[in-house]
Amino acid sequence: MTASPSASKPKSKKILPLAIIAVIIIAILLVPVALAGGFTVPVSKLTFNETTGSLVYSNVQVSVSTVTVYEYYLSIRSRGTVQTTDTDVSSSGGPVNITISLLLTNPSNQTIDLGHTNINGGIGTRSHTVYLSIDQGVKAPGTYKLDITITANLILLGITASFSTIIHSNWTIS
Repeated sequence: MTASPSASKPKSKKILPLAIIAVIIIAILLVPVALAGGFTVPVSKLTFNETTGSLVYSNVQVSVSTVTVYEYYLSIRSRGTVQTTDTDVSSSGGPVNITISLLLTNPSNQTIDLGHTNINGGIGTRSHTVYLSIDQGVKAPGTYKLDITITANLILLGITASFSTIIHSNWTIS
């Protein structure tokens, strides 16, 4: 006596969705590891405050930590390289357009243009955080240099003014 062909179809219909789900889960777990070349990555975090109008920067701090590839790809990287928080900003003084440009020099002395971020708003104080890791070329041991150029174009009492300053930061990954 042989089994009817219809008896084997329900098993295959049940196994196929499970196999697809298993492949998706494995891909989600392995792709970040494959992209990073390991389970952890170094993350360099630079923080500073900037005040438009006088274009003064302060409290420049650099820290390096090691995080899992999952934390990096799902949390840090998904928020962007430059994150800004208005701490004391008012639009009553006039509009301002701030451009933050990043230029990275790696341990091999290669310069990498990391692009720029534009911020539109009012005059005042902002806190900025810059996250750099494997996607920006920060992975190999050695000394890195980041030049952050901040340019502010503002209109104050009908007069257009432009200010610019550069922050130089150095740090080492071991």
